[in-house]
Amino acid sequence: MKNLTLFTILILFSCEVSNSPSNSSSSINKTTLSLLDRLRSIPGLRIGGVGERDAQIYLRGQTSIKLYKEVVFYVNGARVGNYSSAYQVVQSENIESIKLLKSASELSMYGSDGRDGVILIKTKI
Repeated sequence: MKNLTLFTILILFSCEVSNSPSNSSSSINKTTLSLLDRLRSIPGLRIGGVGERDAQIYLRGQTSIKLYKEVVFYVNGARVGNYSSAYQVVQSENIESIKLLKSASELSMYGSDGRDGVILIKTKI
């Protein structure tokens, strides 16, 4: 309960919304959420580890007890590896979208990399 309250307060104080009128149809709300905070909002993930840099991201519901493998991150179509590698490559303010792939049909094109899940990150740049 304490973590949920802290997370809610973090989200409320870290979001910055622009109220200025825009002629463009794609007005974007600016946010300062970190990559890890954005991943926490995706259902189906289990996050372990200590701290932002050393976090470990797993799919929920894996059947193996001892052999958990982290999901694999792809940034703009290029494989970067686990969360720690993605954290070093991606700046949170440049993230356009994050998508979790976990069904067999979605993961089939990733081969053995995809067996434990894939997170696709698309950046603005």
